[in-house]
Amino acid sequence: MIRSTVSEAAFADVVENLLTLHGWRWIHYEPAIRQSGLWATPLRGARGFPDYFAIRDGRIIIAEIKRENGRLSRAQTEWIAELERSSVEVYVWRPSDVETINETLRRIPK
Repeated sequence: MIRSTVSEAAFADVVENLLTLHGWRWIHYEPAIRQSGLWATPLRGARGFPDYFAIRDGRIIIAEIKRENGRLSRAQTEWIAELERSSVEVYVWRPSDVETINETLRRIPK
């Protein structure tokens, strides 16, 4: 089990390793610091899209990752609610979910 004090960056490494291990094609946009010192992610449109988009064998997973005590922003909550009404699998993953994440990613579609 991963300790609850793990950073989101360290947890992201675990998630990315599991996605790769189980053969998923995935993408994650990382924010960068601008010259102004402000954080920015090079995307347009509505803010709050989840951290990971992954596809394998016709199965689509969209996942937001958070530290164990991390909170979803309003924009993230709105994206997740909208995505849950679609045919994709949507998750909010935390370090304590690592065993469930592994099982979810290992599963082959029916």
